Amino acid sequence: MIRTITLLTLACTIFLSACSQQVVSLSKAEELEIHETVNQSFLGLVAAVKSLNAHSYYNYFDADKFTSLNEDGTVTHSFKEFKDAYDRQLPLIKKYKSLEFSNVKITVIDKNTAILVNEYDAEIVLQSGDSVFASGAGTQVWSHAATQWKLVSVSSSTKS
Repeated sequence: MIRTITLLTLACTIFLSACSQQVVSLSKAEELEIHETVNQSFLGLVAAVKSLNAHSYYNYFDADKFTSLNEDGTVTHSFKEFKDAYDRQLPLIKKYKSLEFSNVKITVIDKNTAILVNEYDAEIVLQSGDSVFASGAGTQVWSHAATQWKLVSVSSSTKS
C-alpha cells in the first residue's frame, strides 16, 4: 500500500513538473526595450489607421492567432471576419480629422507578450461630409512573432 502511494506521488510529481513552465524574469533593460518596441508598433498601427491604409493596418495583426471582443459584446475568432467588417466601413470614411490616444499603458508580460490599454477620442469625416465622434477604450494583446510584434487580440468599448 505504501509502495503504491509512493509510486503515485512520484508519478504526480513528474507529471506536474513536466507541466510547469519555467518563469524567466526580464531585466529592466529588456523590459524597456520590449515596451519601446511595442509602443513603436502601436504608433505604426495608429498611423496606418489615420492614413486609411488598410494593407499597412492588416500587417500589424497575426491572422492565424487573432481573436477580438467587440464593443457590442460579441466575439470574433476569425481575422477574415474582422477584416471583412473593417473593409465594409473603410469606403465610408473620407478622413480622420482627429484620432487621439490617452491613458496608454503597456504592460510587458514576458519576452513575447505585452498588453496595451488605452482610451481614445476620434472625429471621423464621412464621404457624405458629416462628422462622427467616437470615444472609448481598448485593450490590445501584442505577441512577438518572428521579427515583428503582432496583435493577437483586441477589445474595445465606447464611452457613453
